[in-house]
Amino acid sequence: MIDVRRLRLLRELDTRGTVVATAAALHLTPSAVSQQLAALAKETGVRLLDPAGRRVRLTPAARVLLEHADILFAQLERAEADLAAFDEGRVGTVAVAAFATAISAIVAPALTALRESRPRLQLHVTDVPEPECFDLLLAGDLDLALSITHAAARPADPRLLQIPLLDDPLDVALPADHPCASAPAVSLESLAAEDFIVSRPGTACREVAHSACAAAGFVPRVCHNADDFAAVLGLIAAGCGVSLIPRLARLSSTPEVVIRPIAGRAPVRPIFAAVRRGSQQAPHLSAALAALVAAARAPEPCAATG
Repeated sequence: MIDVRRLRLLRELDTRGTVVATAAALHLTPSAVSQQLAALAKETGVRLLDPAGRRVRLTPAARVLLEHADILFAQLERAEADLAAFDEGRVGTVAVAAFATAISAIVAPALTALRESRPRLQLHVTDVPEPECFDLLLAGDLDLALSITHAAARPADPRLLQIPLLDDPLDVALPADHPCASAPAVSLESLAAEDFIVSRPGTACREVAHSACAAAGFVPRVCHNADDFAAVLGLIAAGCGVSLIPRLARLSSTPEVVIRPIAGRAPVRPIFAAVRRGSQQAPHLSAALAALVAAARAPEPCAATG
């Protein structure tokens, strides 16, 4: 293995021309310079210097070595610059897990902002639900996960730090010919006798919907399960029931389905980001978190009323 410090010394000798001048420039003794050059010759297995009067001349082999050294030193300069940029949060990769609506409404805008402000900071995004995302986060396979707080969620792991992002309100989606469709807002209590379309068992969205109905004094009669909100609207258009749609899904009323805000205090999906405790101080992760928080706190769309 060639010692990079000895390569620097050889390059300095090529510039200065004498061992004495090289030693003075590097604050070494001439003897130390000669010893280091001899060690470099031994490392490379070639003769590096020829005497030329009071000076020394680099051999052709030494010239070849210096060509490679110049490339190496330039790469080291780039490495140092990248490390400095990493320390400033301008370079790095952040592995992010999130659910579908958070990807489109929070992560994607954050990616757009980072592409402009920190083009060399990369986010790698994966659609992973909880609790799997937390297991991957703790295993080090992810750097950051977005999830929803709900009643059935497992207790918070002390190894993870949760950063609140936003409370995502729920709206009511019902057939256009429903008696409540023309109301400016719909009370959940008025839907107690309706068939409901909710997400699959075990999902955060289902738990939030059930909790909202329970707070309104009833248990929803679930007739269909679908996780994709576009599919939910299709079932509602077919007259299969009503549903609670998170506003972050950014769906609008159609000729067959209307979306109305819930009267009174609307139930919400509390959305948060989770990181391994302490890792949020890493500059690249801190920058990604800041972009996600800014995207989450941007003005949200209003509930559809058309």
